[in-house]
Amino acid sequence: MNPVQQVIDESGAMHTLSKKIGAGGQGEVWLTEGGRRIVKLLNPRSDAEALRRQLAFVRRLDLNSLHVARPLAVLKAPHVGYVAEFLGDMVPIKGLLEAPTSELLRWHINTGGLRRRLRLLAHAGEALLGLHARGVVYADVSHNNVFVSGPINANEAWLIDLDNLSHDSDPRRAIYTPGYGAPEVVCGSAGCTSLSDAWAFAVLVWHTLTLTHPFIGDLVNDGEPELENEAFAGRLPWVGHSTDDRNRCSTGLPVDLVLAGKLMELARKTFEDGVTDRKRRTSVSDWVDRLHTAADQTVACPECSGTYFVLEAACPWCDTKRPAVLPARLVRWQPGKGLVEGAARLGQIPLTHQTLLLTRRVTEGLIGLEGRAPHAELKLVDRGVALRPAPGRGLWVAQHGSSSPAPRAVDARGSIIPPNGWMVFFEEPDKPQRVAVIGRSA
Repeated sequence: MNPVQQVIDESGAMHTLSKKIGAGGQGEVWLTEGGRRIVKLLNPRSDAEALRRQLAFVRRLDLNSLHVARPLAVLKAPHVGYVAEFLGDMVPIKGLLEAPTSELLRWHINTGGLRRRLRLLAHAGEALLGLHARGVVYADVSHNNVFVSGPINANEAWLIDLDNLSHDSDPRRAIYTPGYGAPEVVCGSAGCTSLSDAWAFAVLVWHTLTLTHPFIGDLVNDGEPELENEAFAGRLPWVGHSTDDRNRCSTGLPVDLVLAGKLMELARKTFEDGVTDRKRRTSVSDWVDRLHTAADQTVACPECSGTYFVLEAACPWCDTKRPAVLPARLVRWQPGKGLVEGAARLGQIPLTHQTLLLTRRVTEGLIGLEGRAPHAELKLVDRGVALRPAPGRGLWVAQHGSSSPAPRAVDARGSIIPPNGWMVFFEEPDKPQRVAVIGRSA
């Protein structure tokens, strides 16, 4: 494709292309000057009228609450393509998969570490899940089409390339990035569905966390080129197969350090049970839930700043002893009855001497963008636990042990409670809700 500096859309607006941020079989994706728009330039032989019809379909979808690059306008001839909205300072998640040959651990930490990767993947999954909730298939989940915040202290994730959204699953129109296509799509026996999206998302999760492809183990790496095609078609065992170790992988990061046990189970359901039975694959919803939960179960090393799962006795990146941890167990509260035991487990969050931001996903069970809003800050201090509500949010504390406690409100200045036997309420205590029970006796 010849270099293009400027394009004009159907409304007459001119867009100056400043940086190519992606390329594939369909064409190229460019960032425009100002960083708030992207332009997808399709191959010159592409059907401009078909693109116009496709984008008209996408525009009719309600995508307002999703982090996706919504198409805004079709390009005028001689170019075939479209302009889409974008968020500044975004980069392809591909950059988190391309590890250097040296200083791997330092690079891993400097690019955000384990906790950030888990959270970014969860947020990308939320966008994908939102599309599925609207009855459409994304089709081309890959490291090229998921964009994440450039600054490592930000965790936003967006999906681009919405021109492939569809309701149907015609095998003749199947689109996928090599390495991410589900076996039935690669073999041409079925088209793209939410289940093939779930497969591709599972590949992205595994690849981002371990820095290896789930089907490119030593057997494929050291074998003939044709073996890669066999692997992508699901005709070879994946690298973590429970009974077939022919394709084990000796590269990348150790699986037990970057995937909690439950995440490994979800991967096995997809890449082992779900190769031939699509319905047995882990759903995107389950991935999102467990990725968030895994991120919640990480702590930061005070020495190297790396993050790792709290069950480790020492930092796996630098061997520094794990910092002191105080558990905060999430339990359901029923006014007049007290803590409701035996209900579905809501999880346990480790408190350390670093400030922990609890979002409304944790405190209220909200999902998507609503769930990312901050609710409270908690931090382990010498005298107990310091806590403070986020602006506009409520927070109450009471001693544990009574179904009719005398809670007190925590104002914007914050408060400190003892490290054992206290409860934190996130709504008025006379309402059913989640509460955090603080302490080792919890």
